[in-house]
Amino acid sequence: MKRIFLGVAVCIMTTLTAFSQTPTPARPAAGGAAPAAASGGTGAEGKVAYINTAQFRVGIDELKIRLEALNAEFEPKKKEIQSLEEEVNNLKNKIQSQGTTVSVQVRNQWVEDATEKEKMLKRRAEDYETLGQKRLGEVSAPVYEKVGKFLEQYCTQRGIVLVLEGGAAQQAGVLIFASPATDITEDFVKEYNKANPAAK
Repeated sequence: MKRIFLGVAVCIMTTLTAFSQTPTPARPAAGGAAPAAASGGTGAEGKVAYINTAQFRVGIDELKIRLEALNAEFEPKKKEIQSLEEEVNNLKNKIQSQGTTVSVQVRNQWVEDATEKEKMLKRRAEDYETLGQKRLGEVSAPVYEKVGKFLEQYCTQRGIVLVLEGGAAQQAGVLIFASPATDITEDFVKEYNKANPAAK
């Protein structure tokens, strides 16, 4: 039987696109001279970057601590599901290996017990999954709201007008190539943690 479990994971953030209404000057070059102003334009000139939000769950301290606490909260339920799943598997193995050595009545009782336990396992696993998703949203949503606001400030300060979620963009086939210099994940996480120290 396929193993039933709750995967506590963080959903990928919605791609943030922040277009400025006026041209955003690029940061000065190494030599100190600012780039020449472009003639014309749409008012959305600026830098493009990408970010890997999957790294937030291990990189952003606030989120990491909350998810670790959530995992600890659900550990008893996880063990309960695993124990019930083991009972079901043991009964099925017993029926398969010993079913022909006992009376029809005994075998039928084993089958009935396995069927009932399997139904119970399915119900509890579904309840566990539903509750887990609800609690995941409750503990992670406030952090992601702060992350979204901080990302907007971060990009504004650096003249970034477009941010792609790296994983989603690659899966969708819209990110074919990106220079490592456009990956802001590590720097963003570092700056967020500095501005939002997590309570230990």
